[in-house]
Amino acid sequence: MHERPFHDRHGVEVFARVWPNEQPVGSVVISHGASEHSGRYDRFARALNDAGYAVYALDHRGHGQTAIATGKGRMGPPGGEALVDDLDELVDLAVADHGDVPVVLFGHSLGSLIALAYLTRHSERLAGSVLCGFPASLADVPAIGEVFESVDDAMRDEPVDALGAFNEPFEPARTPFDWLSRDDAEVDRYLADPLCGDDVPLTYGFMADLFAIVAPAIQPTALAAITCPIFIISGDRDSSGAMGKNPELLDAALRNAGVTVECRLYPGARHELLNETNRDDVTADVVAWIGR
Repeated sequence: MHERPFHDRHGVEVFARVWPNEQPVGSVVISHGASEHSGRYDRFARALNDAGYAVYALDHRGHGQTAIATGKGRMGPPGGEALVDDLDELVDLAVADHGDVPVVLFGHSLGSLIALAYLTRHSERLAGSVLCGFPASLADVPAIGEVFESVDDAMRDEPVDALGAFNEPFEPARTPFDWLSRDDAEVDRYLADPLCGDDVPLTYGFMADLFAIVAPAIQPTALAAITCPIFIISGDRDSSGAMGKNPELLDAALRNAGVTVECRLYPGARHELLNETNRDDVTADVVAWIGR
């Protein structure tokens, strides 16, 4: 793996990682989740390398080492549109390195919301997309967006507890993040990472800017613009996804919009499928789907 930061079209230095492959059969671009960073995808990226893919991942604005430029949990200028633009520039890097191979977008949790917004605008650049741990109910997104629209300038930089409620179904719990995985070692690794969890809370401003791009993306006309196939994966004990209901709602909406989609729920699995006890099976399924 090597680091590959870039200055985006808005002047922000975005941190990125590349797991290279000299003669790849394809490239995979990774869009990570909330309050984490791209470095947590090393094991997955190496499995993709072994399967013949070059892998590209960035730290979203407000996260990881990109937060040096934007501030922790903060979006920075010009708002939510930049999340989509930064992903597009990461795709540019993949195409510049290996222009003759297809590109697949993998998005987890927050990253799957950003990926969906990207798909409604730029799916023609992709051979497919995997949306993992999709956290939002399509029925609730408009109302949530309206709540965050009311955020004033005085509140924008205030932290919001966007993750705390997800542990409630697992109480009494060993940690506040048991909802992430059944694997205690993986939960402990997350808690020990200074670039994860409560050390990197999202702000009200970040959430407002995020839903400003997510709300339009879930409209039927926007979904109908998606031209590449999508693989939705989730645990049926993922509390952020309403125990599988949110991914199923997305699956139905995409099918109704004419998008080629496959949805798979893993019994007993929680939010971070790539760090779950069945992660090897999940990884094999994702690699097989990308190959197809």
